[in-house]
Amino acid sequence: MATAIKVWEIVSGSLNSVVSDDLAAQHVEAELETWITRNPEILGDKILLIDRQRNIPGVGKFDLLGIDESGSLVIIELKRSQASREAVAQALDYAAWLDSESPETIAGYAQQFLQRPLAEAFLESFDTELPDLVCQNHRVLLVAARLDSSAERIISYLAERHGVDINAVFFQYAKLSDGKEILARSLLVEDRIPPIPPPVIHPTLEQLLAMADERMTMPLVEVCRQMRDVWEETRYWTFGGSFRYWTSPPAGRKMVFGINVAGKDGPGAGQLDAWIPFKSLADAIGVADTTIKDALTDAHPVRKMAVEDCWLRLKTVEDAQKLIGQLKQWAAQAARVTPA
Repeated sequence: MATAIKVWEIVSGSLNSVVSDDLAAQHVEAELETWITRNPEILGDKILLIDRQRNIPGVGKFDLLGIDESGSLVIIELKRSQASREAVAQALDYAAWLDSESPETIAGYAQQFLQRPLAEAFLESFDTELPDLVCQNHRVLLVAARLDSSAERIISYLAERHGVDINAVFFQYAKLSDGKEILARSLLVEDRIPPIPPPVIHPTLEQLLAMADERMTMPLVEVCRQMRDVWEETRYWTFGGSFRYWTSPPAGRKMVFGINVAGKDGPGAGQLDAWIPFKSLADAIGVADTTIKDALTDAHPVRKMAVEDCWLRLKTVEDAQKLIGQLKQWAAQAARVTPA
């Protein structure tokens, strides 16, 4: 039997049945996609969306692609009214494509959609490091008002008998007597309790400073760590060991600066790589990212590290002082224009 959602409104202690409609009757599929894009948690999990409406030659155009806190990719296929077995087959076809895709391709799609590196967005969303991206580690969500009986039977069979990570999320639209609109949600396959992820172990301050001492970058690190008086300082094993710095509300918590103490990409002894995520910094301080690039690249030529284009190599204490002076100036300007 196909799943259905029934809604009642409580009025003066009595239950009044609310006539609910398919989303198709009141809202177009694009609206549902926009709602999910803005509030992906309505799907039941915290999901970071990393791509949208991507055309895959020979397969089709998927609706949404996300990633959850565990690092699993999430294929999200939308149907505003009833989803049929053909919709299930289409979603599985996207899963088959993803299973054979490379992590580099997906990371590239994500960077294009997010306008920043996936690792940075993941860290900001989940406050933990991005695990190794494995395309075979994925699940499928079919979003619809309801399923026909064959589609429901197929999803239940795949999930319960063969362990395929697939589920259906149902949304039903209804309008209350006072004109307010509501959206109700349910799941076809009962939620499984996810395993508790292992605790994230961060490097200690002593470990990072020992790296700096070994690589003879302690004077540069000490200058850069002055930013802890302005922004929140955190420690991660990123690129072997790094300090990262975050803005706080009302700007919103964003990673805006980092230094790689471990020297992962092979800078010479006594040299320190700094990471400036231009878009996040621009959003936090209210300055155009092009202005930031121009100001920094005048004195510090931008160099590439992996897929990221916002690394600066500091070779002298004077380099570090100029960089930190500029960052402090921008932070002070942002503080002056931010309402109390």
